[in-house]
Amino acid sequence: MKYRSALSLAVILLAASGAFAFQQSSVPRAPINLAVNGDYQGAVAVAHLTWQDESQDETGFEILRSDNNGEFRVVGMVGSNTVRYDDKVGKYITGAFAYKVRAFNQSGKSEPSNQASVWF
Repeated sequence: MKYRSALSLAVILLAASGAFAFQQSSVPRAPINLAVNGDYQGAVAVAHLTWQDESQDETGFEILRSDNNGEFRVVGMVGSNTVRYDDKVGKYITGAFAYKVRAFNQSGKSEPSNQASVWF
């Protein structure tokens, strides 16, 4: 019982000192310098994306793709501090594909990165 009381007291003291203060983070900064190149792995078209992480507080990144000038939609997600993604577009694919990447955390989503395109 003494242990539990001492532990409770330590938690109360740490909380009062601000050690457990939770700060609301802001929306992360947008990634920059998105680049994409493509190749085929057998019959599968693969887009290789790289970007520069500009935020320190993202939870992860969403990868958005537009097929043949259509609307952008999320096609993948990666964790924080990741700066590359391989999108297996599909078999026997041809056409133009554009990409954007945006960072996210509990406060929301960043603006999208620059747009980068590849043709298969």
